[in-house]
Amino acid sequence: MNPTMAKAFIACGALAAGLGGAITAIVVVNSVVGGQLIAYAIPAIFMALAYGIYRKSRLCALIAFLTFAVMRIRFYGIAVMMQNTRGGAVMRGFWISVAVFGLLYLLGVIGTIAWHLRHPERALPIAPPVT
Repeated sequence: MNPTMAKAFIACGALAAGLGGAITAIVVVNSVVGGQLIAYAIPAIFMALAYGIYRKSRLCALIAFLTFAVMRIRFYGIAVMMQNTRGGAVMRGFWISVAVFGLLYLLGVIGTIAWHLRHPERALPIAPPVT
C-alpha cells in the first residue's frame, strides 16, 4: 500500500471516531443524562481516539474499532426493542450505520498498520538491549 492510500485510510478512521464522538456529545447534551459528568466520558474518549488515529497510532485505531464493535453488539438489543415498539426503519438505519462506521474504523486500523510497516523508523523507539 502506498503512503497516500495509508493516509487516506487513517483519515477514514479518524473521521469515524471524531464524527462518532461529536454526534454522541450532541445527543448527550440534548438528552436526560446531559447533566451527568460520566455521560461526557464516551464522547471525550472517542475524540481522544480520533486524535490518536490522526497521529497514526495503531493502538488507538484498534481500541476505537473494538470499542465500536462491542458497543454495537450491546446496542443491537436496543435497536430491536425500538423496532418492535415504534416500527419504521430502525433496524435498517442501525445496520447501515454499523456497515459505514465499521468500514471506516477498519480502514483506520489497516491504514495505521500499513503506515508503520512502510515507516518503521517513525514507530515508538525501542530501548537497546542491555549487555
